[in-house]
Amino acid sequence: MMKHHNRSKSINSCLVDIIEESVKAALQRKAVKEKERQVAMTEEDNDVEKDVKQSTVDDAEKDKLRKGDVTVDDVIEKLNSIRSGKSFKDDSVSSALGKYFDNLGVEEKTALLAFLKGISQVVTGEISASAAIGPGDKLAGIEMKKTTGSEKVSIKPNIIKAPDIEKNKKPDSEDTSGPVPIKAKK
Repeated sequence: MMKHHNRSKSINSCLVDIIEESVKAALQRKAVKEKERQVAMTEEDNDVEKDVKQSTVDDAEKDKLRKGDVTVDDVIEKLNSIRSGKSFKDDSVSSALGKYFDNLGVEEKTALLAFLKGISQVVTGEISASAAIGPGDKLAGIEMKKTTGSEKVSIKPNIIKAPDIEKNKKPDSEDTSGPVPIKAKK
């Protein structure tokens, strides 16, 4: 009978060990899930902060573009941003860039390529900055104008002159007579 008692004790100890291990594993899984939830909430909070910061940056950039207050440092920052981004070979990037490009007009597409070609020539050392291609090189019949500061637009008023009255007047004499009376038609 002793053998049977040892065997039942070993089965009981095995069951206790199995139950303890199961409880430990369940608690560990629960702790890992809780940690993942906390990390996800922290990332979500960070994303909200990034969105707020990004919208502030976007507003400042839009304001700079509206005013034409762009510096070479702004351009370098954007070029570095492009260089640090995803590959253009990435399907999502290629697709998004294709959609952006398709929304551009012929003049914009031509100017974009001309700017990029000139920047490429300067960055690779292919040619000097003064000899690099630019949109002002009259590519594809596109005329680009360089302006300094804000461009002024003047609108000439449309002046309607009365026929013959102006022509018959002597330039040196001033007409001081009263207005011509209105007569009813008969």
